[in-house]
Amino acid sequence: MPSVVAETNGDDQTRAKGSSGSNGHAQAYDEDSFQQLPKLQQDILLLHGPRQKYSLETNGQIPELRSDREILIQVWACLGGKRVELSIAGLSRVKAGDVVFGPSTDYRDVRKAAYQEYLVTTDFNVARLPTNLSANTGAALGVAFVSAVIALGVSLGFNFSDIRNAIPGPDLLKTLRRRPHDDIPEDVAIQLAKLLDLRVIAVADVAKHGSRLVDLGADLLVDRKDPSRAIEIVRSVTKGNLRYGIDTVGKETATHLQKALQQPGEESQAHLVGLTGLPKVRLPGIRYHTVPIKVFHTIPSIGEQTMVWLEQLLIKGVVQPPEIEIADGGLEGINEALDSLRTGSVSGKRIVVPVTERKKQTLNGYMTQETIAKPSENVNSLEYADKLNSDPDRVKFAYWVPNVSGGLVISKIAQKTKWDLDSNAKYAQTAERYGLEYALTQIRFMAGYGADNQHESVSFSQALLHHTERLIVMAALLPGPWNPAVAAKQVASIDNYSKGRAAVNVVSGWFKTEFTSIGQWWLDHAERYRRSREFIACLKGIWTQDQFNYNGDFYQFHNYPLRPKPLSWPGRPHPEIFQGGNSVDARENAAAGSDYYFMNGNTLEGFQSQIKDVKERAEKHGRPGKVKFAVNGFVIARETEAEAVRELQEIQGKADKEAVEAFGDEVKNAGASTANKTGIPTLLLVSIQPARSNEKAGMWANSKFEDLVQYNDGFKTKLIGTPQQIADRILLLKSLGVHIILLAFLHYDDEIQSFGEQVLPLVRKLEAEGRGKNEAYEVELTGDVYKARNVEA
Repeated sequence: MPSVVAETNGDDQTRAKGSSGSNGHAQAYDEDSFQQLPKLQQDILLLHGPRQKYSLETNGQIPELRSDREILIQVWACLGGKRVELSIAGLSRVKAGDVVFGPSTDYRDVRKAAYQEYLVTTDFNVARLPTNLSANTGAALGVAFVSAVIALGVSLGFNFSDIRNAIPGPDLLKTLRRRPHDDIPEDVAIQLAKLLDLRVIAVADVAKHGSRLVDLGADLLVDRKDPSRAIEIVRSVTKGNLRYGIDTVGKETATHLQKALQQPGEESQAHLVGLTGLPKVRLPGIRYHTVPIKVFHTIPSIGEQTMVWLEQLLIKGVVQPPEIEIADGGLEGINEALDSLRTGSVSGKRIVVPVTERKKQTLNGYMTQETIAKPSENVNSLEYADKLNSDPDRVKFAYWVPNVSGGLVISKIAQKTKWDLDSNAKYAQTAERYGLEYALTQIRFMAGYGADNQHESVSFSQALLHHTERLIVMAALLPGPWNPAVAAKQVASIDNYSKGRAAVNVVSGWFKTEFTSIGQWWLDHAERYRRSREFIACLKGIWTQDQFNYNGDFYQFHNYPLRPKPLSWPGRPHPEIFQGGNSVDARENAAAGSDYYFMNGNTLEGFQSQIKDVKERAEKHGRPGKVKFAVNGFVIARETEAEAVRELQEIQGKADKEAVEAFGDEVKNAGASTANKTGIPTLLLVSIQPARSNEKAGMWANSKFEDLVQYNDGFKTKLIGTPQQIADRILLLKSLGVHIILLAFLHYDDEIQSFGEQVLPLVRKLEAEGRGKNEAYEVELTGDVYKARNVEA
């Protein structure tokens, strides 16, 4: 059979090429002579006039491609041109099926408008989404990065290829000479400025956004509420030598900024980039710049270099995406989401609207598009966790990894908890899908509380990181058996493998037999913690300094150059360091060098006292606000409080008496030299050390037999009851200053998921309503739970 190739002539008629007629001549046919599928249609938002809301059009046409560099993409999530797309056609590094994202900067081409199910873009204007980021997070990143790069690299002329402490970027001015707007988010601009070794002052609503901006690397925060005072502070700090300014708001704030930039002398030169406007009256000594955003989509080499660099930075974890808030409603929810931006009800975040509900289109009996599964129906989806964890001020959750046998209680009660790797990989995957963000592996060299089998913590952590995408895994390290050089090298490599998801928990040891059995010296309490303090200092120094030198009592280093370093980015200069303990020595270690201070379960007054004490000590060490807090808690969530209490009583009633008592004896011996509970020296005379009170308090000094059944006093945290009761108590802990709740369960097979389904959404709902911020209110509401009371079974 002869082949026939169809083409279109200038009159838009179809003719056939080939021997289709008996006489060999070409014969014209009408289009009605052939079967055709109906054209695909899509939902699209249209704007019919200024100050009007978008209207939904349900029979919009799917846009057509017009050049070889264009690709058609299926939108997953969007808002304001920030979107995540599925590539379904295209060439170059972008292939069919890739998940990509990028900004909509070509505003004049309606085919590229963001608010539709399918749109057209070019392959050089998108970045492929790394596996360590969610689709919703990527949706907010494209325009933020591009506008920041063009503002710094084109408007101000910085050369990103000169970056030495991270991945070098493009030299945009090699491709382009400055030529003459859009939104440049301050969070991404700060991160890029820090890569260029610039010192950054951020003028913002410090109460709302200060913590986030500091984490991103801002060197100084100035509150924006009093512009005159802000100008005065900036000029005083910079001594009139401020060189560059970027305004992200409008003409009024740009006018304030130019006053801060103005310098004495005719030869002085400062630069001001205005995003949405520049001052009407301009001052001498300042060059004014707009952001030529259109070069991104009109010059392919600019777009390609920018997006390839962004891919590399994201894979290595150098750039943090903006904080996001998920809005419901699909395309129809865009208007409400935009209103929340206009009214200021959402501030400092990017709103992302998932376009997840797809309609089915049937063409002559063939299904052309399947409905995308909701997160809860897709066992591999992280969308559910993304929605739960979109608030940057949220309390976070971790879980104890059962990498030792026997579960998380010293009891003979039946537990659906396994300690093998395959089971733990499933626990970890479930945890990150259902909103838990950290996991802590345990370190044991031999049985200490009935845990007859023990997997090593660092290697087990690496295995869990291999099986997960987002989870941050804390490997427990024990100074003595571990040398800081070995530990730093191990964790740095694992951090690179996992794209920045490694962390450590430095423990000082409580199990004397464990030390002596492997030939390690058993130091007294104060010396163990002094060694741990040196250990932490060495880890931080090795990870952050090119040539590390240290001359301590326990460790010495001479020009040690660790390579590769672990990943770092603003707010995360090295893997996070956790450390716990109740004693003065433990609190001093936290104040002096740790990122997180772990607390055992305690009373309300005990938590308040510990947090206050560590904060005060951190200030004395010049680290105000640098130490965060985490608390251990055992969760029993049941339909009724009585049911939960009965389960607790059964756990304690079936306690392994011999193992609990042996554990109690060991920890009692470990704390025999503990200084005091409050950490307040009575009087310093001529003695080398301050006098101490007689009250001793190791980690378990005030623990009863029934408390020790859960070996970090997890029952005392009172996360036992209905999901609502547990959520209320978590918000109380948050109000006290707790940042992470470390969870343990009786039945890991079921209860990680049930916590994520039943308790975590309640916590997020209450946080959205403003709960967890007022300590006095939360104590009044929930504080009585820490008092002894009887619950009728």
